[in-house]
Amino acid sequence: MNKQENQTQNTQKIEKVGSTPPTPPKPETPGISNLSEGFNLIPAMSKEEKIIEKTKSTVSIGSVISLIVLVVISLLVVGFNILSKQILNGRTKQLYAAEARVNQQIDKLSANEDIVDRAILYSNVKKGAFSHKDIIEFFTRMGTKIGDVNIKSVMISEQLQFTYTGNTSSLENLSKLWYILGIDENIESINLQSVSKSNNRVNFNFDGQLDGKNFYNQN
Repeated sequence: MNKQENQTQNTQKIEKVGSTPPTPPKPETPGISNLSEGFNLIPAMSKEEKIIEKTKSTVSIGSVISLIVLVVISLLVVGFNILSKQILNGRTKQLYAAEARVNQQIDKLSANEDIVDRAILYSNVKKGAFSHKDIIEFFTRMGTKIGDVNIKSVMISEQLQFTYTGNTSSLENLSKLWYILGIDENIESINLQSVSKSNNRVNFNFDGQLDGKNFYNQN
């Protein structure tokens, strides 16, 4: 009996030692549960403050829109200037090209006019020119008619004024030569400027004016 009682008491002691009494709940403090949610320390705005804040927001949005519009307008102006400059450069190049073509045409026309003027001048000169060969042959034929007449020189101006220098064997031949030259239709006037005699030869010098109708080129 005593042994069983002792075992029962020991068992009760073990149970008392091994078991821990439960912790009683802490009492709730008013307002402590709302600390996790936070406090709103900023006071609520009044109606006037709300209107002012709304006006500020509206002004800020308007300023941003105005800035955007200004940037867009600036970009458009810059783009328009670039495009205008490109168009102007293109038109300038076209103008220079057209001017070069016109200058080329003017040069061609000027060259053609020069050619035409030269052709006309050549034609006029050729038409109004006289043949020296024909004049020399004329004086040679006249001397041959007299016989023994030598020609030293024949000088002819553009107006067909001549100087005829030569010699012959006698004064008689000189007189005959002077006569046939004076009556010939190819000579308008003739004068004996000088006569001299040396080495059995009579030297003479005639001045006069030829009639160009038989000596000028007609073509």
